[in-house]
Amino acid sequence: MSHRTVSRRSFLQRSAMLLGASTCAPTVFAQTGLTVRPEWQSFKTTPHYDAFIKAVRLMKANTNANDPRSWAYWTNIHLYQCKHSVPYFLAWHRGYLYYFERQLRAISGDTKLVLPYWDYYANPAIPAEFTNPNGGNPLYIQRVNTNVRQALTMAPFSSTLINFPRGMSNAFEPVFEDAPHNPVHDIIGNWMADMQSPTDPIFWLHHANVDRLWVAWVSAGGGRRMPLLTQSYWSGSHVYTSSLTMPRTSTYSTRTALAYSYQNETFPSRLPLAQLTPANVHRVQATPQDLQQAPPPVGSFRLSPSRRTSERTFAIGGALDVGLDERSISVQLPVSAEHARTLARIATGNAAPLPGSSKLYRSVELVLDDVEVTDAGKGGGYYYQLYLSIPVRGGVTNRPRTILIGTLGPFKISGAAHHGGPVLLRYRIERAVFARAASEAGMMFVSFVRVNGDQSPKGGVIGLGEVRLETSTEDGDL
Repeated sequence: MSHRTVSRRSFLQRSAMLLGASTCAPTVFAQTGLTVRPEWQSFKTTPHYDAFIKAVRLMKANTNANDPRSWAYWTNIHLYQCKHSVPYFLAWHRGYLYYFERQLRAISGDTKLVLPYWDYYANPAIPAEFTNPNGGNPLYIQRVNTNVRQALTMAPFSSTLINFPRGMSNAFEPVFEDAPHNPVHDIIGNWMADMQSPTDPIFWLHHANVDRLWVAWVSAGGGRRMPLLTQSYWSGSHVYTSSLTMPRTSTYSTRTALAYSYQNETFPSRLPLAQLTPANVHRVQATPQDLQQAPPPVGSFRLSPSRRTSERTFAIGGALDVGLDERSISVQLPVSAEHARTLARIATGNAAPLPGSSKLYRSVELVLDDVEVTDAGKGGGYYYQLYLSIPVRGGVTNRPRTILIGTLGPFKISGAAHHGGPVLLRYRIERAVFARAASEAGMMFVSFVRVNGDQSPKGGVIGLGEVRLETSTEDGDL
């Protein structure tokens, strides 16, 4: 991949000046009535399709990355300002798409042009218009895969996810970001596996679908609830450049300040049938039940000691220098009987002490420290599902409790890496899972289950300096 970027300081300074002369007004919401964003298969049959192609072509032809009329300008906003693995992931991207849509209208001259979405739960293959390299097609870009069936899951649509924001238990936003959002980036690969993913035109349709499924979550009812608009959660603004911002309250709903809706605002009812084919592709996603029957083989790794890792965290067991390749693997974590008792107390909602520390600990996290991606791994085409297996008191021999705690792929790592410094990833674990933890030492382990696209790299792709289980003094809502 060849990235066309400017420095962050230069981009923010020059874009602020240029944006003032652009046709993309940052704080005016003057639309009347609701515009409807259609699914791609419907959109391409409308007169607005030609306007969309025209806008993409003209923006890509503009080589001034500081100009809001260029494609690189909007890519750089994502590179320098995007929200990932933090609160407001969904809301920040909602405003981002809204402003980009206005720019498409200004450049195309079509005041009714809207940004379509790609419903990959209905059609997991990237639309053909994006995969045809002939005739200078502005929608075409080289990708590792053109089908995302391996990235999809029904987990975000569970009736148990009734809360919304990151930091709460049973919350939609972090679950949806973890999958399918991140794996869609990872499986498509190339530009999509990087923080400059808006370079690929399919990014915009992917995120329109992400936004649509957030609308569907709200519409589904069943006890699902957003933070009230009057709560402090909605205070402040989303920042895109120094002069392009949006009040967070404006992104509470698509139907108020932003004045748009979607052609279909309901949840998918099942995974696409295409996910079950071809016949020679085995199950693309493991489940806790699968891993109880046949967990990945346990690798041999050097153990790391229990220790305080910061003012608020304490490591209770870990392993060093874990390498990930095309195979699935398990990493055993040594947990002493004393530490297991601490976890059991945390599971009841109480704070608990640990030997060697004067702090009281309230929550548990899996930490991946000093994470690196090889050159072969950066291109994507794969990701890993992360499972934690915990032996339980009174359980069946060799049948621990196994839970999915997240996913890992080059896109998530890229999102953490672009902030600078060594990459450290945290996965908060629901406290209750440790309620019946057995006290045997050295029995917990983390499984990295590899999920491949139709095309995926071989050999080493990700290196983990340390995999460890940590307790934290922070409570959260888990």
